[in-house]
Amino acid sequence: MGYAERPREALLELLYSRGLHSLGLKHFLEKRRVQELGHQYIAVEMLVREQYLLYDPSFRGSALREEVYRGARFRLLSPRGDERADAILSRSESSASLVSWKELLGLLPSPPLPLITVDLSALALSSEDPGILKVQVKEVIERAREYLWDPHVAITSADKGFVEWINMIVGRNKVTTTQSRPSELLWSMDADKVIILRQDAPYALTPHDVLSAEAFLVGIPAERGLSSVQSRLIDSLVPWGLPRRIELRGSVVGVPDSVNKMAEIVLKARYKYGGDIDKAVLSSMTRKNVVSRLYYEIEKGVRRGMGAPSVSWELYEELASWLPITKEDFESVAGKLGVRIKDAM
Repeated sequence: MGYAERPREALLELLYSRGLHSLGLKHFLEKRRVQELGHQYIAVEMLVREQYLLYDPSFRGSALREEVYRGARFRLLSPRGDERADAILSRSESSASLVSWKELLGLLPSPPLPLITVDLSALALSSEDPGILKVQVKEVIERAREYLWDPHVAITSADKGFVEWINMIVGRNKVTTTQSRPSELLWSMDADKVIILRQDAPYALTPHDVLSAEAFLVGIPAERGLSSVQSRLIDSLVPWGLPRRIELRGSVVGVPDSVNKMAEIVLKARYKYGGDIDKAVLSSMTRKNVVSRLYYEIEKGVRRGMGAPSVSWELYEELASWLPITKEDFESVAGKLGVRIKDAM
């Protein structure tokens, strides 16, 4: 067997090679996560909690999720039902063990690239509340588990208190936390192509960047007036890194710039949308982001001449074809801008 970049693929490869097509699950797993993430969730649980797949002829269950891999169907079963499982997920090893978490680990890339790196050295220059940043770091780990798993996340320049907080709030994890600078870690992992994500970067992130990068360094949003200082600091952390901004249709307006959202966007673009950054951004925008972009688009589309500034309903139709807005949103923002809408629908 070869290597798989994602835990889901590695687990399904093991199941395929052993002829294990139905997997029984115990009550300690979150049903919603099983339904949403399927074998990716199970693989991460096995790796983080060091679990096993055992033979248990007594287990009977019903299907929660089914996935197709190499033309074969693989089912995840809840504890209640009458379908027999080929194996069950277990917290402990026994003579009936069929698959070990170590076998799963052996199919994954080492070093664990791509790496999502959050560096905390610029925290003193940031306008971000440290408490909010901690929640965002937790979100980075959770988003990474949807596509990769813990060793693909690194928190650098982290003091002892932050490390203790991560372990307390996230629970059992295998995230890399270190007081070292990101350059030291990335150099040791032979990460040659590193993308530094900051919204004031001189160049836009491209699909090729997303799909080929070996690491992403996520910058903490700067305090107003200190952006250039913080940018130089972030860039110096990885001298060979490539600074990039995330755009939506040629503009950063409305693009989320929090640590967790930037990580979410690159993960989605790489693993869900085949490099399509616009789709990843749109799926990650908050309501506030959408309204902010709507203000920008209406102001850009205003017609000025004799009389009051105006826009047409054609602009609404064009915007609604890609931006998740309603007619009421368009009317509200136009009204607040003092812009008349011509050719009423």
